[in-house]
Amino acid sequence: MGKIKILGQDVASKIAAGEVIERPVSVVKELVENSIDAGSKNIIIEISDGGKECIKVIDDGEGMSAEDVKLAFERHATSKIEKVDDIFNINTLGFRGEALTSIAAVSELLLQTKVRGQSIGTLCKISGGTIKDFGEVATKDGCLIEVRNLFFNTPARLKFLSNKTHESSHIIDLVSRLALGNINISFRLIIDGKEVFYSSGNGNYREVIAKIYGVKLAREVIQIEKGFDGGKIWGYVCPPSFNRGNRSGQTFFVNRRFIKDPGLASCLERAYKTMMPVKRFPIAVIFIDIDNSKVDVNVHPAKMEIKFQNQNQVHQALFHAVNDSLMQHVLIPRETYSEYSRECPKNTTQMSQLNLDREMMPKDVYNSSNFSKIYDSREFSSIKEEFIRETPVIKKEVYLKNNQETRPPSEPDVFSIEVISTGAITKKFEYNKILGQLFNTYIVVEGNADEFYLIDQHAAHERILYELYSNRYTKPPESQTLVTPQVLHLSAREIMLIEYYKDDFIKLGFDISVFGTDSVLVRAVPYVFNKPMDPMTLRDILDQINSNQYAGLPESEKFIISMSCHSAIKAGDVLSQMEMNELIQQLAKTQCPYTCPHGRPTIISMSLEELEKKFKRT
Repeated sequence: MGKIKILGQDVASKIAAGEVIERPVSVVKELVENSIDAGSKNIIIEISDGGKECIKVIDDGEGMSAEDVKLAFERHATSKIEKVDDIFNINTLGFRGEALTSIAAVSELLLQTKVRGQSIGTLCKISGGTIKDFGEVATKDGCLIEVRNLFFNTPARLKFLSNKTHESSHIIDLVSRLALGNINISFRLIIDGKEVFYSSGNGNYREVIAKIYGVKLAREVIQIEKGFDGGKIWGYVCPPSFNRGNRSGQTFFVNRRFIKDPGLASCLERAYKTMMPVKRFPIAVIFIDIDNSKVDVNVHPAKMEIKFQNQNQVHQALFHAVNDSLMQHVLIPRETYSEYSRECPKNTTQMSQLNLDREMMPKDVYNSSNFSKIYDSREFSSIKEEFIRETPVIKKEVYLKNNQETRPPSEPDVFSIEVISTGAITKKFEYNKILGQLFNTYIVVEGNADEFYLIDQHAAHERILYELYSNRYTKPPESQTLVTPQVLHLSAREIMLIEYYKDDFIKLGFDISVFGTDSVLVRAVPYVFNKPMDPMTLRDILDQINSNQYAGLPESEKFIISMSCHSAIKAGDVLSQMEMNELIQQLAKTQCPYTCPHGRPTIISMSLEELEKKFKRT
C-alpha cells in the first residue's frame, strides 16, 4: 500500500486557514478590508479577550444578497476578480476568496447582512466550516460579522497565542494604520467594552495623525510629494526631532493597501542620514500610487508583501521625495518650559476636527586649528570684514491658502518661510545678533520673531566638517607632509583597523604605513582650514570607529563621522565674537544645519512667550 494519501477536506481547510489567519489581528484585517471594499463609511470593531473570545465587525457598506452569502464561504469564491489577467489589475484590498472561508474553518461565525434598498436581510451561522443555520433576519443595511471562539478546533494554534493585552495591541496598531490609509472612513475600536480608538472620517490626515502620534507631531509633520514613471509618492514625514527606537511609526500604503516592505523602510531611513541619532527611526505615513500592472500583490495569502516591477525606481523616488522635503524645511526643534495638557486629545466618543495649525559647502572655508579653535590667534587680527560671508536673505513668514497649494482635501492652512537667494539655498534660520557664549559651550543668538536660539558649538562644527569631508572624500585630498614623520605605537587591534581603513585614510589626506607589529609611520596628515591635523587624532578616530555607536553604518560613513567629531571645536572652548559669527554663517550654508552627523540637534529655539510665562508676565 502506498504512503501518499490525499488529505481530508477538514484537515486541508484548517491547514489553508493557517496561512491566512495567524492570530486574531489577521481576522480583523481581513474583515475590515472587506468592509472597506464594500464602500463603507463607518466601521465598528469590537473585540473581547484579545480577540480570542469574540471579534465583531459592523459596517454600513453595500451588504450581500442571500445568493452571495451562500457562495461567500466557499473556497476561492470572490466578487473581486473573474479571470487570470485581473490579478495584475487589482483595485480592491481582497481578491483571493480565502478570508471568509479560512475564518469560518477555525471559529464559530455569525453573519447578518442586508443590501441597501431591500426590506429583509440574511442570517448565516457557521461552526468549524459547517453551516448550522441559514435564513432571513431583520437587520440594518451593511454587514455584521461576529467571530467567536477563534481556533476552538485547532488547540495547537490557540496555545501559541499571546495574552489578551498583547493580542489587543496588535489590533489597535492595525486599526490605527487602516484609519491613516482611509481618512474618509470613520473607524471605532472597542476593546472589552471600552472605546480605545476613534476617527471621524472627515478626510483630514493631520487629525488622524494627531489621534495616533499626538497633536504636536501632527502640527509639525512635513508633506512630501514626488512623481515617477507610472506613479506618485506622497504622504507625511516627521521632523528629525520626532523619532522612535523602532520602526513602529512607519506606515506604507501601495494603492491604499497597507504593506510591510524592508526596502522602503531602508530608503526612508537613508533620507534622514545624519539627521537622527543612530538606532533611532523616523515616523512617516507614505502613500505610493502606482499603475496596478507594475506591482504584484499576489505574493502571500496575507497580502502584506508586494513586488514592484521596477523596484529601484520606486526606492529612488521615495528617497528623494523625503530628503528633498526635509531640506526645504526649517528643522529647529522648539523647546518649551511647561507641558501643554491642552494638547492632549479628549477621550470622548465624538471628537470635533482638530485645528492644527542646498547649497554645498563654499570653496573658501574659514580657518581652524588642532586645538578646536576656528581661527588661529596669530591670524585673527588680520581677518577682514569681507571674509564674513553673506547669509541667505529670508523673508517673513507668509501664509499659503488651500487654493494656492496642491494637497489632499480638507488640509488646514499652513505657513512656510520663503527664501530669496541667487543660489539654491534651502530654508535655514535667521537671526538679529549673537549675544555670546553660555558655559563656553552654547552660542546664544537672538532671532527675528520673538524667539532665541541655543547653538551647540561642537555639534555645529561637526556638521560643517562632515559635509566638507563628504565632499572631499570623492576628490583629490589636501594634505600636509610632516617635516619629521611621526611614529605612533598602537595595539594589535588598532593596527588591524589601520590596515582595514588604510584606503579611507589615504582618501582624506593621510600618508601612513604600518611597520612591525605595533607601529604606524605617519608621513602626511589632512590639511583642513589652513591647518594640519594632529597625527595623534588617528588613535581617537580608531576608537570611535570601533564603538557600537556606528553599528550598521557603511565603513566610509563611520570614518567621515569620526573625523568630523575629533576635528571639531569642543565644549568648553572660548570663542570670540567673530569666531561665533563665522561659525553660525558657515553652518547656515550647509545642506542640513539642524543636526550633527550623529543626529543630535545643533540648534534649539525658545520663544519669548515661554520666558514671559516663566516670569509670570502673561
